[in-house]
Amino acid sequence: MSMSSGPSIFIQLAGERDCPEVVVEDESGSMVTVQVPLVPPDDWIADHRRRLRQVMDPWVPMLSR
Repeated sequence: MSMSSGPSIFIQLAGERDCPEVVVEDESGSMVTVQVPLVPPDDWIADHRRRLRQVMDPWVPMLSR
């Protein structure tokens, strides 16, 4: 999300600490930038894939008709 009149929020998958981070920049107002590192659990990708399968499994048969 980037706006010319307010703060911008970005998610970087490879931040300065080799982990994902959220960056909030307020260039037009306070000139402050905040970087918040996120340390997800080791299995977060497998967990999200499992959750996606749980959502998609009921829908795929209906969509392929």
